[in-house]
Amino acid sequence: AGSLAGAVFFQIAGQLMARGVVMKRGGMPFGAVVVVTLYERLVAAVLSCLIAIFGALYVFGRVYLDPGTGGIELIKLACGLVAAIAFAAWLGFGSIAIQNFGPFLTRRFVVRLLRVVGLTLAVQLPMMGAYVAVAHEFSPATPIGDLVAASAIVMFAASVPISLAGWGVRELSAVVALGAIGVAASDALTAAVIIGAGSMLAMAFIAIVSFQAGAPEKVVTEAAGVRLVDYARALAWILPITAAVFVFFQVYVPIGSGLLNVNLADPVAILAGSLFVLRAIKDGQLPQWRVGYINLFAAIATLALAFSLLLGASRFGWTNWALVNRFLGWFVLLAFAATGALITSVGGARAFRIFVLTYVGASAGVMLVETGLIYMRAIGVPHLEGLVWPGNLQAFAQNHNFFAFQLLMAAAGALVMLRDERLRKPFLVLLLVTVWFAGSRSGWGALVCLLGAGVYLGIAKPREIFIGTGIAVILVAAAILLSTHDVAELLSAGLGGADGRMAPNIVLSGVSTQERLVTLIGGWQLFLEYPIFGAGLGAFRNQMILSTSGIPLVVHSTALWLLAELGLIGFLVFAVPGAYVWITEWRCARREQAAAVIALCFVGFAVMSGPADMVYQRTFWLMAGAALVVPRLNDSRDSGSSIGKAAIISAQVQSAPKVQRRAVLAR
Repeated sequence: AGSLAGAVFFQIAGQLMARGVVMKRGGMPFGAVVVVTLYERLVAAVLSCLIAIFGALYVFGRVYLDPGTGGIELIKLACGLVAAIAFAAWLGFGSIAIQNFGPFLTRRFVVRLLRVVGLTLAVQLPMMGAYVAVAHEFSPATPIGDLVAASAIVMFAASVPISLAGWGVRELSAVVALGAIGVAASDALTAAVIIGAGSMLAMAFIAIVSFQAGAPEKVVTEAAGVRLVDYARALAWILPITAAVFVFFQVYVPIGSGLLNVNLADPVAILAGSLFVLRAIKDGQLPQWRVGYINLFAAIATLALAFSLLLGASRFGWTNWALVNRFLGWFVLLAFAATGALITSVGGARAFRIFVLTYVGASAGVMLVETGLIYMRAIGVPHLEGLVWPGNLQAFAQNHNFFAFQLLMAAAGALVMLRDERLRKPFLVLLLVTVWFAGSRSGWGALVCLLGAGVYLGIAKPREIFIGTGIAVILVAAAILLSTHDVAELLSAGLGGADGRMAPNIVLSGVSTQERLVTLIGGWQLFLEYPIFGAGLGAFRNQMILSTSGIPLVVHSTALWLLAELGLIGFLVFAVPGAYVWITEWRCARREQAAAVIALCFVGFAVMSGPADMVYQRTFWLMAGAALVVPRLNDSRDSGSSIGKAAIISAQVQSAPKVQRRAVLAR
């Protein structure tokens, strides 16, 4: 059932839905189904990748990454992932991962892993045989060894879960791989289609036969002495931590119809959000938050967006931007908020700290990769001109404003959670250098306000900010000097360095200023024309495309976008809850870490959303969702829960004299 659903729907999602329904009859919890599926897919992906590499070496003679067609970008992405995971483990989840998963890394585990690898290989070999047999019918003169190697490449490409059952990717990769060994493009395409259709028919036949066997008569209980694992709880830790690392990576994936812009954390967040909802359904109550009315606020905002979508459809028709990016994208944001809430609802304040430090560590890894590339470019390392743009640093967010916003959320978490000065000060210096090279003016202003709020709340010290700023200025100047071989040339180039790109331009460019003015004026005019309920979701973009000969534009202000498309009512639906949450948390930000993180994140979000639209930035919702589940220390409603007790006892232990701590802990 899982294979069939994966063939007719998106692979992992289809497998999970079908397996969850079938295995529920046997008493297997959904969390275990998720773990089994992910484990199976991971082993299959690694094995298929290794086979494909050997196939590429056999067919092409080498594995070559062409710098002109994205090879360098792929290396950068791999380095960024490795750095983000390494630093996230160092600052955040490393110790708890070793503590919880170390006992499972035994000889027995290795034996079982090898058995799974063998079974996976036994599954992939018949599929490879089918590819070879069909391709050989179309091209009998092609050597069998070449067909085997090319089939390995096609199988790996089709297994990547970015398309509907591999369709499109399978055919495109077949034309490339089989074409390299002399198979005609039409024959390669036909062979791929036959394989795809034959696979679906075979799985449908097997599913029909297996369903005729009926449900099992009884549920097999776990054998005595076997260590039981709470898979749902394990996923509640693993998925949010994974999302906290992967959320930095917005990538373009080539598929048959073009380029697909995806965030690596999206499928993780959707799965984690689903588990959060299932957990609430199982408990028979709505999710509990540290601030009241959050569930009501989310429901009203969803209704407002739905009404605006229908309003826009009635006025100018359906648009993909309104339906997919804005309306369905809102549910993705809710999934990210639920992802952060999932880990905190299970692990309490300790889990929240680990989660935030994981995000901070991942941001440090990304910043080190980006700034390292800047200095490598400054000293003349080749092939880096199109890889990093000082003054417009985008990292893996594909936009310098979005990257700066990611760093703002990291700054909020670091100011609260990084108390060791040996880590705090270097992170601050690295943050200031990276934000400067990002060249986001709205990011600069938001960072100044965020640091100022941190000083006001007593979270940050003016002295450390001044020292960090001074060191950052020296490092930025060093990068400019390294890129300049003539002092006269440096003076003539000004702040931009010899190539004019080592630092951002302080003065707004004519094109940038004109575009922003067009969007701001257009958004204000839409609001004046439809002041109460707005012009409808997607109205501004639709109007700009019609008036600018197909050039898509968005309103460069969150408040003005809400006023233009959702009207005054829609603006209040979002603004009033935001102000309520911020004011509530600001009052206790001096004494509670969760409140401090929320207060600083909202400051960064509010300031940067003035000149740029930041509502649909995933990192804000991820951090806010995690913080809003941490119970208050003086919340009587939560004082009886394990999370509430843990938070209260932790605070009492920290404030009590040493002679009293034993009694507090005992109580």
